Amino acid sequence: MRFFRQNQYVLLFLAVLVFSSVMVINQFLANQSAHAQRREDFILLQERGDTRTCSWLYQRLIQELPGLSDRSLVEDLSRTSMLVDPKKPEIESLIWKYFVSVKKELQRRSERRIDRVVARAQKE
Repeated sequence: MRFFRQNQYVLLFLAVLVFSSVMVINQFLANQSAHAQRREDFILLQERGDTRTCSWLYQRLIQELPGLSDRSLVEDLSRTSMLVDPKKPEIESLIWKYFVSVKKELQRRSERRIDRVVARAQKE
C-alpha cells in the first residue's frame, strides 16, 4: 500500500500512457478496415451499376490515397487488378480509373524512396 501511495503519479501516468497507446492502435485498425470496406462497397456498387453512389465513393477513395499506407495501396492495387485488364484502358470504368490512380501513387512513392536512397548514398 505504501508503494502505491509513494508512486501514485507515476503509476497513473503509466496507466494513461498504456490506455492511450491501446486507443491509438484501435483507431488505426478501425481506419484500415473502414478503407477496405469502402473499397469493397465501391466495387459492388460499380458492378450493380449505381453510378451516383459509386462516383461519390470513388471521390472519397481518391482523396484518401495520399494518406494511405503502402500496404493498403498494394492491397487496393491487387484487388482492383483482378477486376480490370491493366493493358486495356476502360475510360468509362471508375474501377479502372481507381486502379490507375493507385498505381500512379505507388510509383510516385517508389520514386521518392529511390531519390532518398540515392541522396543518402551520395552523402556517404
